[in-house]
Amino acid sequence: MGRKGLKFRHQVIDPAPPGSHHDITLLADINGDGRNEIIIGGKHGPPNLFWYENPSWKRHAMADAPDLEAGGALIDINRDGRPDIVAGQQWGGRELYWFENPPDPRQRWPRHVIENRFNKYHDQAVGDIDCDGEPELIILSQKAGVLVYYDIPEDPYQEPWPRTCCHLIAQFTDDRIEGLRVADVDGNGRPAVVAGPTIYRMSTRRRWQVESFAPDFIMTRAAVAHLTGHKEMDIVLCEGESHPGRLAVFSPPDRRPQVLRDDLFHPHSLEVADFDGDGRPDIFVAEMGLGRHFNPRMFIYRNLGDGRFEEHLIQTGVPTHEAKVADLTGDGRPDIVGKGYDPERHVDVWFNET
Repeated sequence: MGRKGLKFRHQVIDPAPPGSHHDITLLADINGDGRNEIIIGGKHGPPNLFWYENPSWKRHAMADAPDLEAGGALIDINRDGRPDIVAGQQWGGRELYWFENPPDPRQRWPRHVIENRFNKYHDQAVGDIDCDGEPELIILSQKAGVLVYYDIPEDPYQEPWPRTCCHLIAQFTDDRIEGLRVADVDGNGRPAVVAGPTIYRMSTRRRWQVESFAPDFIMTRAAVAHLTGHKEMDIVLCEGESHPGRLAVFSPPDRRPQVLRDDLFHPHSLEVADFDGDGRPDIFVAEMGLGRHFNPRMFIYRNLGDGRFEEHLIQTGVPTHEAKVADLTGDGRPDIVGKGYDPERHVDVWFNET
């Protein structure tokens, strides 16, 4: 369904996935066939990490790892050319894992411990934030109150990784910080870390400059893109664990919020992509259900240029959590993948037929 040229076809690829409280959604070509597969993880199983093979959507078990938290990241940890998965435990759990992509990804993925000192690993991201030519792993641990990054050790099979690989970016006392992105926010060739309402920029000797641009936004999802034509990048936040929750664009140079919606119900899905093929990135946001919001909505805000956005209601009645966007069909158009969280249990695809 859709309006004014935006058209999506909804398909439930699994009406009853295993486990519950499905947190993680990742999209990547994990079997080397040129197509993006769908990876889902949750708090309870078994298994609580599994994937769907494109295009049959046959489900394969990956690993049993109790109490996985929302987030997840794809990175080639052991440098074998295949994407591995990083995910951590929820509140009460102290382990951060990487799951090794085996030669046949239909087999079980070995689990390895990266870290066991922190608590509640809600978000992970990947980027070369120290500009050494190698990707780093960046993580938020809300209950421990730390934002850190890891150099991948020469031997990533050490458990846990040596503490010398871990570098502190920031400490905080507010455990409501969520949403993590790595991007060249300033357009100067140096990646920065966006952690919820704050930008962290590395200066000399691993010292960090801190810019708080949205201090009253809490428990957010975050996205970063060139939306309004500036050299610097725009930041989009939505209050993913709130009702009513806001969706806003923060544009340079002053980053005053342009609020697009202020009545959302737990909008725990936020992505930016060019859905209509006009060369400008658009904004996607979707609401959860949680057993008490019976008409959740999914929106795309078409980017009209010059900081103008046009709202399109794409779907109603399908609760969605931590949805992600990627081309699943090879036609160059970004599709949408989401799933229910709790008590809803389903995995959904919205194929972009715009």
